[in-house]
Amino acid sequence: MIIHCEECGKRYKIDDSKLIKDRMRFNCPNCKNTIEVLKSKQQLEAHDPEPKSPVSPIDTNAASGSFQTVVKTDDMPDRRSQSDWKIGEEQTPATRKVSGLTIGKKLLFLFLAFTVVTGSILTWVYMTYVPSLMHDQINLRTYSISQSFSAAIQHPLLIKNYLLVNKIAETNTRLPGVAYVSVLNKRGIVISGLLGESSRFADDFIEKVKKNGFPKEISARNRIPSGARESASDFSVGGQKIHDVAVMIGNTGGEAHVGLFTEDVEQAVQKSLIPLSVLLAVIAFLGCLSFFLVARTISTPLKLLTRAAERISLGEIDLPIDVKGGGEIGELAASLERMRFSIKAAITRLRRN
Repeated sequence: MIIHCEECGKRYKIDDSKLIKDRMRFNCPNCKNTIEVLKSKQQLEAHDPEPKSPVSPIDTNAASGSFQTVVKTDDMPDRRSQSDWKIGEEQTPATRKVSGLTIGKKLLFLFLAFTVVTGSILTWVYMTYVPSLMHDQINLRTYSISQSFSAAIQHPLLIKNYLLVNKIAETNTRLPGVAYVSVLNKRGIVISGLLGESSRFADDFIEKVKKNGFPKEISARNRIPSGARESASDFSVGGQKIHDVAVMIGNTGGEAHVGLFTEDVEQAVQKSLIPLSVLLAVIAFLGCLSFFLVARTISTPLKLLTRAAERISLGEIDLPIDVKGGGEIGELAASLERMRFSIKAAITRLRRN
């Protein structure tokens, strides 16, 4: 038999065999309201005068444990599975896991996706344009050294003072990043060739230079075309990438070659990526923390409002909805509170009638 408490709106199912009298009274376990139960005609005909486990009638001082046989029925308002209810206790839904992604997880996922895409774009732009800018700078520096070296050796070369030419070339090899300096006369013969930081070259290449002198093929890789005054080229020498710039030595017909290590540029680009990576990591961390806090301020009131709606659906209309918040959440809380008050007022009017 299904009985209904008019005071709190709870519904209960009682074993018909426990009803030993035609008219009995029970106390609601939730609100202590007295519920009067009448047997139907069919129950009176099938009544056993000596039940095995009679349920004693309850007076005004009856205990609330009289409803130990209460179970959930299929026609109750909430359609949850029977595992979500406890027999003989207040009928409140058990804690359930939220299906799908929560608001916080969605916001966090969107922010992480935005951070990854933005970081990838910034890295691509950086690696596309910064190395070329750095290469232009090293080309400018190499050209400046070549022009200065060419002007310094023009007069010694005219008077064939090769000793002075070698001294000036040795001075230029001591500049930072200079791989080598070489001088060719108008017939293309190397009259001076010195390495800069020899320790950066491969050991077999250094042994070859010590044995045979400065390799002539190095200067031959970047000859100035006919009618031009300068030329630039990138190639490898002794296991190192070199940027070579050749300029004409006045009107002597000779060429001055200066090679710089491009490895320094690559290392500078890689080092400059470290601050960018750290900055992106800090932005991602702070962004995730901010989104977590924002999502929490949204999800927490929504959980409270969901529980309040669950209580209202189960007939608990006496507990006010006190969820603080502004904007849409505040409006939703106010709407639920008005709905709860309207339901309570409607039930009160029905009882009076």
